[in-house]
Amino acid sequence: MSAHYKSLTRRTNPETVALFPLSGALLLPACDMPLNIFEPRYLNMIDDALKGERLIGMVQSRDDGSIAKVGALGRISQFSESEDGRYIIVLKGLKRFDIVEEIDVTTPYRQAKVDFSRFHEDANIHHAKQTNEALSETGRADRAALTVAMKALAKAMNVKIDWDSLQEIPLPILINQAAMISPFAPEDKQSLLEAISSDDRRRLLIGLLHLYASQDLGQKGDQQRQ
Repeated sequence: MSAHYKSLTRRTNPETVALFPLSGALLLPACDMPLNIFEPRYLNMIDDALKGERLIGMVQSRDDGSIAKVGALGRISQFSESEDGRYIIVLKGLKRFDIVEEIDVTTPYRQAKVDFSRFHEDANIHHAKQTNEALSETGRADRAALTVAMKALAKAMNVKIDWDSLQEIPLPILINQAAMISPFAPEDKQSLLEAISSDDRRRLLIGLLHLYASQDLGQKGDQQRQ
């Protein structure tokens, strides 16, 4: 992955960020999140972000209108505008943050003071290398355990995956990508976001993959399609 994004992540430390609350959203370092923006307040947010450093804070929203206290900073890496006025963007996950407090603003979207100090290791994921784990017996075992869990969920969901193509992805990035695309409940995704280290997230992810695989997701999906 990119040494550029590792450096960018380390030096990007805004005191306040614009917040995009979205239930079930999980943005993690070194991963991309495509978004289709159509609400006027968030169109305004994108306009403002594009005038500056292109930064947005992704946080999970709750049914009562509150938001989670841990989110992730993303940078707009791709941008296009549709004929009907929507924005189609891709956010590159930089690093996570703690919300210190929401602030009073005149913008139609929410903003908050944030603190990145607990997640200083997130920058290293951007420059993770697959060769490091390949040379380690522990690294190979960790990757094998994750692959087994991923295959269990894929089988339960009747999803076909090109497993060979995943071999070239460094383990920390594979963990984050698998966490983002897996069909977990919002609270489980938040737990994955808040796991401090990549190894903590890997262990939690493996447990969740096996748990969800045991729930006959493929059968449920077939019934919903009938």
